[in-house]
Amino acid sequence: MLYNPFEQLTRSTFQEFLEQGYRDFVLQRFEWPDVLKGTGFLLSPYWSAEEAHAHAAELGPKEGKAIQMPADAHSIQQLLETNSGYRIFNNRFREEKWDKRMLRMYESKIVGYLRNQTTFKRKDPIDILFTLEHGRVWAIITDGKTQKKVRAMELIS
Repeated sequence: MLYNPFEQLTRSTFQEFLEQGYRDFVLQRFEWPDVLKGTGFLLSPYWSAEEAHAHAAELGPKEGKAIQMPADAHSIQQLLETNSGYRIFNNRFREEKWDKRMLRMYESKIVGYLRNQTTFKRKDPIDILFTLEHGRVWAIITDGKTQKKVRAMELIS
């Protein structure tokens, strides 16, 4: 079973953002094992245009952009259409201990990555910390001496 810690955006949750006063967002591409390539997006709400533009500046070309309501509302509404083929997630986690569940759900993939893509030894005590930075999930892997930071997708897919 695949696990996605992010809440899927619905028309009602998007409306909640607008009712709470959010007008600035970043819409970016989103990759996850249960999301078909090219069909996923992550929406991050911000209180100011400056915050949204700072986030967008960290993204690669064609990875995402800052958008503002109401001018760009139509683009979000199109993605939310039934049978659009797209899925939008917001940058909220469904549960508080999402990172612990990630370790449990993707344990075999993580072990495979550690064995094949790193120099960590089987007997080394390893800590993995998942973080969210600019709409990207990262895994910080450490054994106390060595630290490696990789995109979580590399670790779990």
